[in-house]
Amino acid sequence: MRYLRKEQKSNEPKWGYAVPFFVALGVLTVVAFLIPLRPEVSYSEKRELAAFPEFSLSALADGSYFDDITLWFSDTFPGRETWITLANYDDSFYGYSEISIQGELPVTETVPPIPENPEPATPAPVKETEGAEETQPQQTQPEETEWGGVDAGDAAEIIRSMTTFQIGDSAFIFQNFCQETSDSYAAILNQLAAEVEDKGVTVISAPAPTAVGVLIEDAYQEKLGSVSQVKILEYIRSKLDERVVAVDTASALIPHNSEYLFFRTDHHWTALGAYYSYSAICDAIGLEAVDIETLEPWEQGEFKGSLYGRVTQPHRLRPDTVTAYVPEGDIAFEVYSNNNGYATSMPLLQDTTNRTVQEKYLVFGTDYPMTHAENKSLPDAPNVMVVKDSFGNCFVPFLTQSFHNVYAFDYRKYNSTPLVDLVEEYDIDYIIVMPYITAIQDSQGPGMFRKVCLGWWS
Repeated sequence: MRYLRKEQKSNEPKWGYAVPFFVALGVLTVVAFLIPLRPEVSYSEKRELAAFPEFSLSALADGSYFDDITLWFSDTFPGRETWITLANYDDSFYGYSEISIQGELPVTETVPPIPENPEPATPAPVKETEGAEETQPQQTQPEETEWGGVDAGDAAEIIRSMTTFQIGDSAFIFQNFCQETSDSYAAILNQLAAEVEDKGVTVISAPAPTAVGVLIEDAYQEKLGSVSQVKILEYIRSKLDERVVAVDTASALIPHNSEYLFFRTDHHWTALGAYYSYSAICDAIGLEAVDIETLEPWEQGEFKGSLYGRVTQPHRLRPDTVTAYVPEGDIAFEVYSNNNGYATSMPLLQDTTNRTVQEKYLVFGTDYPMTHAENKSLPDAPNVMVVKDSFGNCFVPFLTQSFHNVYAFDYRKYNSTPLVDLVEEYDIDYIIVMPYITAIQDSQGPGMFRKVCLGWWS
């Protein structure tokens, strides 16, 4: 009988163990429906989160209304940044390697050999300049440079099916190549240069490189499933005609790759990386670049960027810090939002020392359609336009040290008068086209560059 009573007692439901689970579930359910707690922006992914959908009978009828609600509910769950970090941290305990990979690798092509006498890409008839000579020597990766970047020697067996990968304490994005979009980019610049030539304007091609093309040797690029950015820029240069000044920004940065040129948790370059590109552009057009040692560094503190939430071992990433360099001179800065023609004055650099670790890159401002910086201390310096994306945000302050007026246009957001029709109004001497190199390989890139430079109708 004692045995039976003991057996019966052991089969009694243990509700006490379930109570904490249901309490936690109830609390999370209540929190999930507290709309004020739902985030609107993901700072780790650098994007706006899904908005609650607007009601319409058509959306209700085809079911998309409830699908959009489901997307909004999951995309804006309270504390999503923390949950993503915890999930990645948990995943990292399933095994450790110096190399980890995440995401899908974009389709890539092989960079074709450069012919001895390449034909410039020309989507429209351009004027011929008699007696024009090649003014820029072909820039290639220095063969004798002692490599100071990341050692990717253990990456030979990496599975080439991902877009984001981590080597030790640093995260990277792969680089693909698309010949069609590269040709389109070159053709747009050729046409732009032809149309502004009689106005005395020089067009400069200076795509911003990413970390994988500067910090990892070409010998490992194929093993990583990535394409050499030096070779991509050489190919693009072969398609540009003599009117366009081609600056190989990757080769300009490689000799300095033992320095802090790129963030380890973000896809952007640091201000120091942007400085070396600025210096290379000045050299190419005969201007004197400011000595960075003469500029005051402004530390913003620890930074966690866009790649932090995209790797499986984020806790192994070495923390980043953001440093801005305060430009000299009497500088006025204004931004134009929503292409409405109204300017708002603000500081060229924003104080983010008290902002979250995800927001530190905002010291260089956000992605406005158009900005204008005027260095009143350099009234006789030339004027420049820049076609850029977020890589250009930390690049523009350096331009104020060599140019009087700096007009910057974000090709993703600017939808007003094309640059070709503004050069005379703004008395422009140079146009720098500087999308980051991955955008050139995207199918949507050429259309955006054409829209800003030449207009949709060109």
